Amino acid sequence: MSQGVPPAVQQAASVPRAGHTRVSAQALTGTARAVAASVFGVRPGLVRAFLRDDAGYLALTVHLPLPLAGPTVSPGSTVLDRVRSRRGEIGKQFSELTGSLVSRVDVRVTGIVDAAAERRR
Repeated sequence: MSQGVPPAVQQAASVPRAGHTRVSAQALTGTARAVAASVFGVRPGLVRAFLRDDAGYLALTVHLPLPLAGPTVSPGSTVLDRVRSRRGEIGKQFSELTGSLVSRVDVRVTGIVDAAAERRR
């Protein structure tokens, strides 16, 4: 069975290495889609996300349908209220996951989906 990692290997693994780490635009877009889908309670396949440079920051544009009802919907709230209250959460979660600085998040509502039907799929 394994005896553990030898100390010399542990020390070598902890030394910072020279190099570059790059995250592709496709990975960032996929992350934005997943975050927006989670925040609004819809399937990621229903969300489109676009990224653009905004003076060194990232500006996110998200197109998605809103659920008619569900755990992310406050009773009596308007569509505009729902979008405004969650827009900041998309930017916050995206920044936490990617380390990217987000300057703005624009949300375009493309329709309404039945959240109960979405859960049954």
